[in-house]
Amino acid sequence: MNRHLHGRWYAHGLWAARELCQHPGTSLLVAFAIGLLTTLMATGLLLSQAMTATTARLLEQGPDLVVRRVTPQGWAPIDARETATALVIPGIVAARPRIWGTVHAPQGPVTVVAADQGRIDRMRPAASIRFPHPGEAVVGHGVDLSEDPPLLVLQGVNRVPIEKAQRFPLASDLATHDLVMLHPDDARHLLGLSPGDASDLALSVFHPDEAEALRPELARAFAWPVHIATQQDTYKYYAAAFGRRGGLGLLLYAPAAMALILLVAAVVRQQIGDRAQVGLLKALGWTSRDIVALQLAKALLVGLPAITTGLMMAYGLVYTPSQRWVGTLLLGWENTAPRLHLEAGHAAPVFLAVVGILLMPYLAAVLWSSLVQTAAEPYDLLNKGT
Repeated sequence: MNRHLHGRWYAHGLWAARELCQHPGTSLLVAFAIGLLTTLMATGLLLSQAMTATTARLLEQGPDLVVRRVTPQGWAPIDARETATALVIPGIVAARPRIWGTVHAPQGPVTVVAADQGRIDRMRPAASIRFPHPGEAVVGHGVDLSEDPPLLVLQGVNRVPIEKAQRFPLASDLATHDLVMLHPDDARHLLGLSPGDASDLALSVFHPDEAEALRPELARAFAWPVHIATQQDTYKYYAAAFGRRGGLGLLLYAPAAMALILLVAAVVRQQIGDRAQVGLLKALGWTSRDIVALQLAKALLVGLPAITTGLMMAYGLVYTPSQRWVGTLLLGWENTAPRLHLEAGHAAPVFLAVVGILLMPYLAAVLWSSLVQTAAEPYDLLNKGT
């Protein structure tokens, strides 16, 4: 029984391939349309998933809470010894002062941070990075370095020339593209901070889910107003920024949906145009089940390779290491676009969703039109098909 059934499907497949080869232009055009639709839809969904996962992974390496001192004039330096004030609160297990800020470089604004050996050790990958000495820096690949000394001149509250520089690993470019890591003494001098001052305090919480609940008590612990941000706040900020900049990319789905509708309509029209051939097959003794199986085999021979190719194209566009097109075309970074190395751990659900969105309507159109034709008499099909 199984051998007989497999034989029938094999025969249907051969016959379907024969009919497709009789109209190669139409078959290739339908395959191209399905493949292009698959690439567009899968690229958008994969990109959204990949940016979210990568951002979440980067933020997981950061602090649970960040405390900054505020004044009527804006941000103000905070005494590094205030870490002791934060550690008094139950639930906060670690606190460290951070030194960072935005300064001017020859190619434009860059973010400066003071080197921290612990953070360097936890970076992935960090094998080639060593702690910078005074007058040295570790810079991202978006920071231009001239060939003649000094390699880099930074201008903040004070001016600091950098005579020797290392590069961050290319795999971390999303987080370090325009970053300059300096020796703490150089960073303080550049930003105009006193030896005992810091830009903010980074806090770690024993239960990160309770970080939001610690905000009021933490705010009351300091003698002056502070702004407290949680890791979830930062995640929402970047998610909103990516959403605004990538909003134009969502417009691709409008023409993609219209193209899918037109594709289904074209398939139905093509099936109706094959009435005479269906009538001839029925007159030769083909059953309704054979004809439906033939039409589905033709649809699968065209659709499955096209969808598979489209998924592979989308995967390559999104997850190819060191690609820049996402930042340039969708996120508005233009000439400052970093080289992205995105997380690729959850592509399978996206693939299944795209296959369902595209393949199901396509097969449904083929099945419906086939059932309509097989319900008619051979004589009527032959007369209406001529």
